[in-house]
Amino acid sequence: MNSRAEHSEPRVEAAALTDIGHHRDTNEDAFLIATLQRSMNVHAQSPGAQGWFQGEPAGTLLVVADGMGGQGGGAVASRTAVHAVADYLLNSMPWARVTEGDLASRVSQTGLRAQLSSALVMTDKTVKTTAAQSSTPQMGTTLTMALVLWPALYVAHVGDTRCYLLQSGLLRRLTTDHNLAQRFVDESPESVEPPAHFQNILWNALGGTSGLPKPEVHKMRLEPGATLLLCSDGLNKHVSDQRIEQVLKRQDSCAARCAMLVELANEGGGTDNVTAVVAQLHHG
Repeated sequence: MNSRAEHSEPRVEAAALTDIGHHRDTNEDAFLIATLQRSMNVHAQSPGAQGWFQGEPAGTLLVVADGMGGQGGGAVASRTAVHAVADYLLNSMPWARVTEGDLASRVSQTGLRAQLSSALVMTDKTVKTTAAQSSTPQMGTTLTMALVLWPALYVAHVGDTRCYLLQSGLLRRLTTDHNLAQRFVDESPESVEPPAHFQNILWNALGGTSGLPKPEVHKMRLEPGATLLLCSDGLNKHVSDQRIEQVLKRQDSCAARCAMLVELANEGGGTDNVTAVVAQLHHG
């Protein structure tokens, strides 16, 4: 028999840190941590009453984007994308409250994965519109977002920013790198190494190309104590998955683990901007 504690929604601790690195002039990464919740702004009511009602949190949104484009266009692209995808989700996602006895329905919400895919397609259009009005028409960005709707996790992704999940003591990378290096590995014999520059060539991004992006969307069930990491490739270029797992397993705060990951990336070379967003689900 399941207890109330097993069904109760955990508290989400989250933190983020971004750093320019050692070799870049600007930071073209962007991130967002947001609590999605119901609210009501009352415009008229009895004298002396409060004019704002705040409801229970509905979920947690985590986003990381890594921009590309000269003359600061990458920074504009990544920030535009983060704002656009958050705006789309805020105005399009379902807000029905799920009761304790109906948690399973939240995991199987119909249409939510399609909405997340649409959010990235619409964000692509926003980035392209912004680029067309700027001096860097080819600017673009990667984007990875994680939406925690306990006990479900939805991940939507374009590019080579990553999402990791540490759960039941095991670290899993939930996203695929949408670059030529990964495509080369997928299509070539194991003994053949891809050319080094393939790592920096994306075949799937928001903006920067005339075609539509091909969003990668996943859904899975979370467990209490699960830890999420979203990061730009400035981290995994210099920090192995094994080392990432060791850091995420530490009992430090999410902020401390972000700082440790960024420090490791810079110690390993710091050749790119590096951003880490860490979130952990706590009961009690």
